[in-house]
Amino acid sequence: MNNILFNNLPLLVLNQVVSLLYLSTTFLYGAHFFKDSEFAKTYKQPLLALTVLTHVVYLGLLTSLEGYKISYSTVNLMTMVALTLTITYLFIEFTTKSDKTGFFVIAFAAGAQLISSILTAQLPNTGVGTFNGIGMGVHIIASIFGFSAIAIAGLYSILYLLLFRQIEQNRFELLFQRLPNLEMLEKLTMHAVSFGFLFLSITLFAGMMEQQASGQTISLLEPKLFTLIVIWLLYGTSIFIKPIIGWDIKHMAYLFIVLFVFITLLIVLMTFFSPTFHKLTL
Repeated sequence: MNNILFNNLPLLVLNQVVSLLYLSTTFLYGAHFFKDSEFAKTYKQPLLALTVLTHVVYLGLLTSLEGYKISYSTVNLMTMVALTLTITYLFIEFTTKSDKTGFFVIAFAAGAQLISSILTAQLPNTGVGTFNGIGMGVHIIASIFGFSAIAIAGLYSILYLLLFRQIEQNRFELLFQRLPNLEMLEKLTMHAVSFGFLFLSITLFAGMMEQQASGQTISLLEPKLFTLIVIWLLYGTSIFIKPIIGWDIKHMAYLFIVLFVFITLLIVLMTFFSPTFHKLTL
């Protein structure tokens, strides 16, 4: 089988090391969150930085090899979502000095990277779905950050509801002791939603521009495009629901969780049953 990993030993090793680093980082963040381990507290952030650096090196080596390009296949998307999620969280941790939600974000990123690493080692390098041009590059990058924002909003919404329920029941347990307060979780959630709407808007706009430039067309009824438009509309609407009609974050959190679960299942299903995101026609 013509697989790029098996034709390059350093790349194969990096592919496995990246997944192991994600799992190790998740373990340290989990040990600090659940057990308040001093060892984990000391070494989790340096390991997270090392994970990001190694992932960047892996993608750099992967794309530097002749005959291989990052494509808009779902396998490639998952590794880039893992990277953007981790970079985003690392930025949040450095700027806010809060590391209380790291385990949940990084665990999701580790899962995405693990699936991508396994499938990359199994699938042949056929060159399907490679992209060229600034418009398509912007389209892909914006979609990755958009999906990452959806994931973060969904994860923070789950944490918000769990913490809200504990407070409502006067159960001041682990989540109450470890997580940021409800106001901070609400702020983080709405920031993620705003970023998600922004990047999904850029995704749609860049996609339309590239479609016109290339002469290719995508039907509005194409399931994946239709789904993207629906999610974009829901996110855009949710930004204005709270200030206009006063719908509280507790109700909106259910919507964000449903969208998070839905888009995650969609990506996983496409990973196994569809090589690319769109079917283009001339």
